[in-house]
Amino acid sequence: MAVKLLELLFTDACDTVVLVTGDTDLAPAVRTARELCPEKEIMFGFPYKRKNRELEKLVSRSFVFSKESYAKYQLADPFRLPDGAKVWKPQSW
Repeated sequence: MAVKLLELLFTDACDTVVLVTGDTDLAPAVRTARELCPEKEIMFGFPYKRKNRELEKLVSRSFVFSKESYAKYQLADPFRLPDGAKVWKPQSW
């Protein structure tokens, strides 16, 4: 994700990046991206119960996915891939 973040910003592929994670291993890449591309916006979308204060301090905006949003935005089961193959989600979901 760190490399893709920098690639997207350096190639001017977008103006805003939303990173959906709570993992602090992305902090160095976000700091570098903000230094090198200060005109771009980087946001964090934190998974349910994964909000991270260290990451939150690195960006101007962030949000937390609610528990309910997981059920609301799941793909169909089964999900059909472009080649026609089907993928089923685990029963525990």
